[in-house]
Amino acid sequence: MKYQYRRFFFVSCLLFFPFIILDWSHPRNEVQAEEPKATRKAASPALEAAAALYDGIREETLANGLRVYLKPIPGSPVVTTMVAYKVGSADEDLEHTGLSHYLEHLMFKGTDKIMPGDIDRLTLRNGGANNASTSEDCTVYHFDFAADRWEAALAIEADRMRNLRIDPRHEFEQEKGAVISELERNEDEPFDLEQKTILPLLFDHGPYGHPVIGVREQVRGATAAVIKSHYDKWYYPNNAALVVCGGFDPDKAMAKIKELFGSLPKGDLPPRKTVAEFKRNGPVRKEFESKFEEPRMLMGFNVVRSGDPDFYPLEVIQGLLSNGKTGRLYKRLVDGDALAGGVDSTNSSGRYPGWFAIQAEILKGKNRAKAEDAVLDELNKLRDQPVPEAELNRVKKAVIAAIIYGRESVHSLADSIARGVTTNDLEFLKTYLPRIQAVTPQDVQEAAKKYLDPDRRVVVWSVPGAASGAGAGEGKGAPQRSAARSSAGGTGTFSLQKTQRVVLPNGLTLLLLENHRLPILVAEASVRWVKLLEPEDKAGVATLLGTLLDEGTAEHTGPQIAELIGNVGGVLSMGGNGGAVKVLAPDRSLGLRLLFECLTQATFPKEAFARKQAQILSAIADAERQPEAKARQLYRKLTYGKHPYARPAMGLRETVAALTPEDCLAFYKQVFVPNNTVVAIVGDFDSKQVIEEATRLTENWKPSSPITKPQTAAVEKPEKFIEQIISMPAASQLHFFMGHAGICRNNPDYYKLLVMDYVLGTGPGFTDRLSARLRDREGLAYTVSAAITSSASEEPGLFTCYIGTQPQSLPRAKQMFLEELERIRAETPSKEEVEDAKKYLLGSLPFRFTTNDKVAGALLEIEKHHLGFGYLDDYRHGIEAVTPEDVQAVARKYLDPKRMVLVVAGAVDAQGKPIVALPPPKK
Repeated sequence: MKYQYRRFFFVSCLLFFPFIILDWSHPRNEVQAEEPKATRKAASPALEAAAALYDGIREETLANGLRVYLKPIPGSPVVTTMVAYKVGSADEDLEHTGLSHYLEHLMFKGTDKIMPGDIDRLTLRNGGANNASTSEDCTVYHFDFAADRWEAALAIEADRMRNLRIDPRHEFEQEKGAVISELERNEDEPFDLEQKTILPLLFDHGPYGHPVIGVREQVRGATAAVIKSHYDKWYYPNNAALVVCGGFDPDKAMAKIKELFGSLPKGDLPPRKTVAEFKRNGPVRKEFESKFEEPRMLMGFNVVRSGDPDFYPLEVIQGLLSNGKTGRLYKRLVDGDALAGGVDSTNSSGRYPGWFAIQAEILKGKNRAKAEDAVLDELNKLRDQPVPEAELNRVKKAVIAAIIYGRESVHSLADSIARGVTTNDLEFLKTYLPRIQAVTPQDVQEAAKKYLDPDRRVVVWSVPGAASGAGAGEGKGAPQRSAARSSAGGTGTFSLQKTQRVVLPNGLTLLLLENHRLPILVAEASVRWVKLLEPEDKAGVATLLGTLLDEGTAEHTGPQIAELIGNVGGVLSMGGNGGAVKVLAPDRSLGLRLLFECLTQATFPKEAFARKQAQILSAIADAERQPEAKARQLYRKLTYGKHPYARPAMGLRETVAALTPEDCLAFYKQVFVPNNTVVAIVGDFDSKQVIEEATRLTENWKPSSPITKPQTAAVEKPEKFIEQIISMPAASQLHFFMGHAGICRNNPDYYKLLVMDYVLGTGPGFTDRLSARLRDREGLAYTVSAAITSSASEEPGLFTCYIGTQPQSLPRAKQMFLEELERIRAETPSKEEVEDAKKYLLGSLPFRFTTNDKVAGALLEIEKHHLGFGYLDDYRHGIEAVTPEDVQAVARKYLDPKRMVLVVAGAVDAQGKPIVALPPPKK
């Protein structure tokens, strides 16, 4: 997300986000790595496909030092451009932390030619997306556009590379409010404070010893002069890499790049920091009182730079420890000892020696010392015993698959190139897989002995205490405000019309669309009306059931299922509404077999049931300490009334505690039937073969009597404005939800309301009215939004306004929301506003189909709402027809500021007054 620094906890780098470690990688000339022992000539087809992703890149360095990387993809209807600067939090002084991240914000505020809002408006009108991120070692800016308009990004990047203006006219102080709001929002999330605590203990005064977002007091005290000095040190062409990826002509692109960037002067860059070896004579421990319900442990070890010969076995160790359910930590702490609800490990290395992190969320009431000892025991096994070849090969296969999955979209491929060449070079990207494939059991054992020594560990524990800030109320989550809602993609000649819809004899509906660009297959199953059919006195049974679908079937145990899918580098995820599998195309049969097996033959073993039930109860308790979760849950309870959607998805503590395996089995047999299920299959396959395979795999799955959508209580606006306050003194940020009943997806005014959303509170960047006012001009928040269409489904959704802000800003935020709601009802929006929103909605439509996962999800939505495979044309016609008068008419018809529900949670008292006085944000 734009204006958000990278956070890497509970992320499996190898399996889900490969090369996320490239945020922490070093230049090739600083550490010379050995030649890989493996070569591509002996590679499998999957390995060859993964390695070929970086073939055909044209590399050229301009006279001013700007490195250019062009990756044309013939036939791609979209283009991603990225400019990556080799500067991040590691390059800051300890007296001025957070500068790189704050500067990232300001890079969207403009130059002499560009004023605040101009970049987002240009992106909006071209139907594209823009975004940026800051890490320890680099700052990356990107644009995603259709292939016929992508060059608009180049002029912006060239202008702001040396001409940024940091002054009141370009909203320097207002943006500070957004940065502080982001920092406070993060501190209300698990593992943020743990990370901030462990970094100085691990790195002392080293480059990685402080958080990317900076220290609160230093961010608050940052001046324009200090940030401008940081910009003038590092933002030069010879400290940047420009990547263009997608459907473009490389010769024309290079000519345009030279025209725009060639005259920019190179800079005299400051020397990079040097780092002494971190020495530790014994373990370091620190505990602090948590405001959450679950104890959390974060354990860290100092390791090497990326690209170091020992870097690769450490990558493999990360996979061995936390490669999904086959990871050793999961099998020990979650499955085996039932001590933790979640565990993970991360190898985070970069230009400087990094760290290996292990984290665990301990279930309420479990022994913390036993959990830490279990982690140490698993590390000792890595040190003392060679890894079995089968386990090592499973992790390597997972790496190959993850590389292919993670580079499926143009945007993600461009991102990997940008980060890779900024902190290393192309050779690092091209040799990463061969070096991983060359890791031996001995390499793993030696790396574990060298770096994961228990006597050199740093451990941080956050422990629940009395001053946790719990208050009255319920809830989970908030709308995630994103400046760029999708990463990349485009339809171009892409069409859904080629989709085959097949209904099998047992009533199972298949939606099949072939895509042979990469050897990937995705199958996603959706079971209908699960939440509506869930009994009120068994609230949460669907969620609990979903966690158990892959924990045991009539044919395999849970560990066997995890091992089977892990052996081929696949991803199987099951839930209360169905499930999905992603595999490489050669492993199609295994993937489909396991998906249908979990859908049709789950057995709900008692041991797994007890473990998952305890995890959900612990999560429910933890959510009650999170202000955003509490506010959202109470908001939904008040807006939905007696409707099933008023109940939290996880259920209530009392209903979940009373559930039994028999309850799960009974609901499963009632709802998980073929004539109530749709499966979308997208990717590299032959449709005839897949239909035959699905028919055979589900021939014993018997249909039930027809299931119809149950009758539900009406969802209506309240008779008057309702306001509820949840006082949580320990909260860092105030979370604000306001709204009322919305619409169903089949509402005839849907497209008019969609345009209204993008005018009012959902536009890309900060182009909508609410974001432009509350976020940009007033600096009240990092996150602000309003929408009525995003939750519209078969049942009514909600019109919801959200902001995360400081407690003292509550009156102003409420006033401004209500003023903007009245304005869009009272005044016809300008033609320009409406046309800009329409241009974005039409231009960005292709971005919704950039991966097989996205296409499968879209097909399921089309089937659910009976939209037809001509949906893309219907969408375009619907948006094109909307007028400014339509927008005002639907705003008046569907929005009623006098009949809202408002729920806030944070450090305010029962009257909404701040509990701790803070200085007001500057205007």
